[in-house]
Amino acid sequence: MALKGPRPLLFLTLVLLAASLAQLSEGASYRQFVTRHFDSPKTRAANDRLYCNRMMQSRGLTRVFCKRRNTFIHAPAGQLQAICARGGTHVRLNLYDSLESFNVTTCRALPRSRPGHCRYRAAIGNTKIRVACAKGLPVHLQPTYLP
Repeated sequence: MALKGPRPLLFLTLVLLAASLAQLSEGASYRQFVTRHFDSPKTRAANDRLYCNRMMQSRGLTRVFCKRRNTFIHAPAGQLQAICARGGTHVRLNLYDSLESFNVTTCRALPRSRPGHCRYRAAIGNTKIRVACAKGLPVHLQPTYLP
């Protein structure tokens, strides 16, 4: 028995809406990756501690809670994107290790930090990174540990 009335049209509309939202969320994931981790050229600050305080706030990582740790990568976007292809080694699933090292700043929340008063310490280094990729673009940075 065939469906009658507006139900088939409603179903088709919902399917198309879900497909559109899925495509948008994939793009949003790369945009979120860029917002959370990309800073090239490196933003200037009087010192590394102030750099972290400024970047964490300006990137919206201190609104609801003080994000405990975040790493900013100081390299051109093309180099980061290349990790998901020729510039990286496939590890498993959608994870890739970079072939080259990147200049990074890892910001860690200081004890007693609270929203509105988040304070960070910085660790600067040069290290290889591991990213999760979707459709050839990095969408997640695995934790990067620096001293």
